[in-house]
This record gives sequence, C-alpha cells and structure tokens, in this order.
Amino acid sequence: MRQKALWVVVIVVVSLMMIPFGTVQAQPPIPDDPTWGEIDLGAITEIDLTALPLVPEIGAYAQAVYQAGIEQGNNPHTFVKVGDCMTDNDYFLIPIGEGNYDLGEYADLQATIEYFITDDLNSFARVSQASLGGFNTSSILESMWANPEFCEAGESPLACEFRHMTPSIALIMFGTNDVQYLPAEQFDYFMRAIVIETLKNGTLPILSTFPHRPEFPEESILYNQIVAHIAQDYELPLINLWLALEDLPNQGVDPVETTHMTTPVESAQVCYFIGENLEAGFTVRNLLTLQTLDAVLATEGE
Repeated sequence: MRQKALWVVVIVVVSLMMIPFGTVQAQPPIPDDPTWGEIDLGAITEIDLTALPLVPEIGAYAQAVYQAGIEQGNNPHTFVKVGDCMTDNDYFLIPIGEGNYDLGEYADLQATIEYFITDDLNSFARVSQASLGGFNTSSILESMWANPEFCEAGESPLACEFRHMTPSIALIMFGTNDVQYLPAEQFDYFMRAIVIETLKNGTLPILSTFPHRPEFPEESILYNQIVAHIAQDYELPLINLWLALEDLPNQGVDPVETTHMTTPVESAQVCYFIGENLEAGFTVRNLLTLQTLDAVLATEGE
C-alpha cells in the first residue's frame, strides 16, 4: 500500500508540472551577431521598395518576440523612439502625447493612443535618450554619445533608454545621416547590431524606411533596401515611410533642411490627420506609426 501511495504522489506531481500556470513564453531565437564587412548586395538590390506595404503585417516571429518580452518583464504600455533628428523632433509623436491631435477618419486609433499613455509614462511625449540630431547607426551604440545626466558610465544611448523604459516596442529609423557618412557595409552592420541588441532586450524592433535624401538619391534607395532586407532576414515589421512619401510635394522632405520632413502650413497641426495636412511628411509618419502600433496591439488576442 505504501508503494502504491508513493506512485500516486509521483503521478500527481508530474501532472501538476505539466499544467501551464500562466505559461511564460520562451525567448524566441535571436539572430547571430552580424559579421563586419559582409553584405549581400545581390539580394539587397533585388528588393522592390514599391512593392512593400506602408503598414506592416505583424508576423509570427514578431508576435512571439513581443509576447515573450512582456511576459519576461517589459512594459506593454511603453515604446521607445530610436533614431536621428527626424525622430528627435517635436513634430514626431510628441503632440499626440500632449493631446494635440485630430484623428479625423482614423478615430479607431484612439484606443491605441490611450494604451501607451499611463499615469507614470507617456511614450509619445517622452524625449528619448536613444534619439538625437546627428546620430547615425554607429553613434547610438557608443557610450561616448550617452547623456551622463541620465545614463550610467559605459552605457550606450540605446541601452540607457532600454533601462529607463523597459519597452515592449522600439521604433527604429536611421539612414538620413548614414547615407552621407557610412559605407553601405557599415550601415548594414550597425543596423543589424541595433536590431539584435533590441531583440536581446526582449523588445520588438519595428524598422522604418527613411525619407528620400535629395543630395544622395542612389544611396537613399540602396540604404532603404538594406533596411528592408534586414527586416526580411529577421522577420520583423517594416514601416515603408519612403514609399508613403514618394508622391508628396518634395517627397515629404523639407527643401531647405533636407534632413527634416515637411510639416503642414499650420505646423501645430502636424498630428491632425485631415485634409491637406496629409501632404506633410511628419504627419504621414505620425499616422503610419500609430497604425503600426495598432497592428501590434491587434495581435494580442491571436
């Protein structure tokens, strides 16, 4: 009888171990670190940027990264902004965080806005430590460019922002400065390094093509193809901002300061998604970003 009772206990314990007590999802596989100097130009230049959607579908791998990160402690109500002067800009998302917006026919995005604004954190209005005018893909990874007022010794701007925000999502756009200062091989390497560090943090990277740089037309195409190739390689969402801006006046780029996008005539209405405002580069970027965040949240029940 004693032996039979022991077997009953064993069976019960094993059975309990098999019950998913709010099962914690394992970290999805992370790509290997990039190799310096390796680039597949053949595959990259075959990418047709005009064939890629403006707002991405959120695939299975991206969903797994997002859910696992949240279950491992990242804040589902936060995202971080990672980039250069087109991201470190008062016209990018900040008016939404301040309540200065008009969704027009996109009223269904209101719930997404409210989701990312809590009593403690407002991802839209936050000034990110991972975005700064003059940044390129290399500088975001270098501790020498981190703000010592907010960041620890030896901490990169990217790692610093991750520590402060524990984000579930990172909005990443580079290229505007890189086309001028970095060879294609280095841009590919550093973009991949940013993506992999983001994945190691359990944060979902959402990449974006960048606006046309009129002084560097061929590089603008190539470097955007590199961004798209990385998104395809790693099965990550890609906002195709470049394509969304192509038919706008000046391709959505300020003709005087070509490292900036255009704003509406009334610049205070940069997040008013109505009428002629949608002819402005920053307005289009804000809208596509909201729509992509909404697409991520829509996967939570899947």
